[in-house]
Amino acid sequence: MVRRTKEEAEATRLQLLDAAEHCFRDKGVASTTLDDIARSAGHTRGAVYWHFENKADIFEAVCERVHTPMQAMLNDLAADPGDDPLGYLRNDAIRVLRMLTDCDRVQSVFEIKFCKLDGGPDFDRLRRRELETNTRCLSMLQVVFEAAVRVGQLPATLPARETAEAMHAFINGLMRSWVERRDFDLRKTAPWLVDTFLTGLKNSPAPEDCCN
Repeated sequence: MVRRTKEEAEATRLQLLDAAEHCFRDKGVASTTLDDIARSAGHTRGAVYWHFENKADIFEAVCERVHTPMQAMLNDLAADPGDDPLGYLRNDAIRVLRMLTDCDRVQSVFEIKFCKLDGGPDFDRLRRRELETNTRCLSMLQVVFEAAVRVGQLPATLPARETAEAMHAFINGLMRSWVERRDFDLRKTAPWLVDTFLTGLKNSPAPEDCCN
């Protein structure tokens, strides 16, 4: 009986998260109320408070169901860049972009993050967490680019930290542009886009040459 109760509670929680994702995507985070989520899930407001502290807590749980693509691709690569770090990074970057186009849940969460996150002061914790996630991604990208320089895939003068910033902005910018407009074929052009960026790095001048 206890096991069944736990299973029912988890089923209710998942229903609430599905409903919240739908409401956030449809109405925006600020315009969605806890009553909206409860009604959409077919439960009471009390059920919402049983599982979640507030709307920010629900939003955080919705986002946690989707691993941050950039972070997911970098965890293993930064731990072991291997003998072809740039090649692995290329393949992972393409996979990340195609993950966005191919998975409705990833699309939904990033549409909410990019276009519908207007949540107010309760979301300060989430903004801090997002900043921490971005900082970790930048650190891992820096490790990969340093490895690419060591094996001779990139110029020795390449500044790894600034290159990591550029790559992170490049991938996130493509994702945001596609989510907001969807007026280009990101899935088809992902290899060309990534190759164009990486080819530019291979042929980049020394930083001091750009500043003179």
